[in-house]
Amino acid sequence: MSTTGSPDASTSPAGGPSSGEDPRGVPRGPRRGGNVQSMVLSMAVILALVAVVIWLVPRPNAIEQPAVDVVNAAQGAAGDLSFAPAVPAGPAGWTATSANVNRSTDDVITWHVGYRTDEGEYLALEVARDTTPGWLKAQTQSGAAQGTRAVRGQDWNAYLQEDRRRYSLVRTQDGVSVLVTGEGGYDVLAELATATLDGWDAAGTPWGAKA
Repeated sequence: MSTTGSPDASTSPAGGPSSGEDPRGVPRGPRRGGNVQSMVLSMAVILALVAVVIWLVPRPNAIEQPAVDVVNAAQGAAGDLSFAPAVPAGPAGWTATSANVNRSTDDVITWHVGYRTDEGEYLALEVARDTTPGWLKAQTQSGAAQGTRAVRGQDWNAYLQEDRRRYSLVRTQDGVSVLVTGEGGYDVLAELATATLDGWDAAGTPWGAKA
C-alpha cells in the first residue's frame, strides 16, 4: 500500500515557492529597509557635525583692504593741480582708503582723500580751487547750513544732511576750498581739518600754496 510522504520543508503547502524565494524560484535577498535607514541617519549625523564645525570656525566681519599711500598719490597728482595736494598728518589709527584727483561737479578739479577712522567711520577730504555752489551742494549732499565751527582759531562753515547724517565743514581761503565731510559729527571732522592744515604746514605749503 502506497503512502504519501510529508511535504518538503522548503515547499509551501500549496506547492508554491517558499517564503525565501521570489515567484521565479530565485532566493530573496536580505531586506533593505534597515540599511536605508542607517544611511540616512549617518548622513544626518555627518551634516550636523559639518554645521557645528562651520559655526565654530571664526570668520572676519569684513575684508581688510591695505592702506592707500597718500604721499605717493599726492606726488603723482601735484602736476595736475593748481595747489599743493594736502597730505593730512595723522590722525593715528586712521586708514587711508583712497587718494586721487577727479573732475567733480561743474568740472571742478578736486583732490580727494578718503579715510576710515579707528571707530569705523568714513570721512573724506575734498580740496579744489574756484569751486561753485553746485560743487558745494554735491559735496555736502545738499546739506543745510548749520552756522560755523572753529578749527585752529578759524571759522569753518558747517553743513548737515539730516536724512543721511552727513556732516561737513568747509573753508575757502586764497581761492582754495577745503571741505571735510562724512560720519561721526563735527568733532571728528575738525580732527581731519586740523590734520590737513598740519600736513600743509609741515610741507611748507600753507593752505595749498605751491612751494
